[in-house]
Amino acid sequence: MFKFLKSGMLASVAVLTLLAVLAPVAAHAGDEVMNAVAEDGILVFQTDDGQFKWWWDARIYLDAAGYMEDKNSLSNGFMVRRARWAMKTQIWDHWYAEVDFDFAEESTELKDAYISRRGLFGGNGHVRIGNFRQPFGLEENFTSRNLVFMERSLGTDAFAVGRRMGLEVAKWGKQYRVAASVFGADVEDFEKPEDETFNFAARLNYTPIQNEDSVLLLGASGTLRQTDFGSNQVRFKTKFESNVADVKYTDTGNINDVDKYNVFGGELAYANKRFYAQAEYMNTNLTRLDDLEDLSFGGGYMYATFFLTDDRHPYDSSSAEFGRVVPSSKSGAWEVAARFSTVDMDDQDIMAGSSDAISLGLNYYANANIRIYLNYGMVDNNENATGRDGSLEGDDDFSYVQMRFLAAF
Repeated sequence: MFKFLKSGMLASVAVLTLLAVLAPVAAHAGDEVMNAVAEDGILVFQTDDGQFKWWWDARIYLDAAGYMEDKNSLSNGFMVRRARWAMKTQIWDHWYAEVDFDFAEESTELKDAYISRRGLFGGNGHVRIGNFRQPFGLEENFTSRNLVFMERSLGTDAFAVGRRMGLEVAKWGKQYRVAASVFGADVEDFEKPEDETFNFAARLNYTPIQNEDSVLLLGASGTLRQTDFGSNQVRFKTKFESNVADVKYTDTGNINDVDKYNVFGGELAYANKRFYAQAEYMNTNLTRLDDLEDLSFGGGYMYATFFLTDDRHPYDSSSAEFGRVVPSSKSGAWEVAARFSTVDMDDQDIMAGSSDAISLGLNYYANANIRIYLNYGMVDNNENATGRDGSLEGDDDFSYVQMRFLAAF
């Protein structure tokens, strides 16, 4: 993890970031007054001509969980799941940059840090470079503040690319979006002396239905990957959709003698007024060296939600995502949800386990900035789901209740 050992270094980074963002605005605006406006609960400063904007993106997630264990002891408790601070800016109309840190769990981790040139391809495209979520999957590319459940699903957590250093090109229209990237390793791994390996990812989306009441989103993603720094090792692991205990039952450990691997996924989402449904499946194929048998793992999920109030999940064609819920009433919005997810990491000589999970959710959106989650989960692990080193007892079936208070501003 990217850590700062001294708080003074962290403060310096924050100050330098702020100065870097404000410098071009000051150079352009001179004595112009920057106006403060609220956009869906986010405070934004901008010049009258709209060419320069900057804003903070801060988030606090406070979690609590209690586990009804079967065989393995899981720790009940409270935690700061996320404590995020980001600075975002629009410079000279079409240039955009952001830097994002997470301060949770007594460490500091660099999240997004990239520069983007927007307004390309007739105004509906961009190129960006830096550390960001690569174009793969639907749930993975949702910002965490817009997730329906407290944690991403088993399959997404195991196989999605996530954030990597890379270069992305994206273009979209009213009914389609296509994005492709070339990327390297995690930013945390760049202290290693070996040469970097290059990988490719792409995501294609199409909306055959898109009107005032309904949206049907179809999508496919794929990656072609080498092992990081030519190590010939790869590891897959996933949480059981709760983070307070932070136990990973399904974990392959390091798989050796891997030549290359790829992940392909399909996605579907449908929104009709108050109703929303989403599903994905991902399949991972590994090619191994020395005449070893190839491996195949997979996972996915499906869920449905319904608003008890007159609200909905809005669709954004520029990102092929469903965005922030802004309640239609001052009394807030209420939503119920149910999800089934699965992951399977058993194949050939790698028997890392399989797991199924059912989650029930109740969400309260007090306003655009404040949200409360209540999740109930049931987990069914097979006999091989014993963790990375086999220290957990397999065939452990249990349930849990967890709650989150979220503020994004």
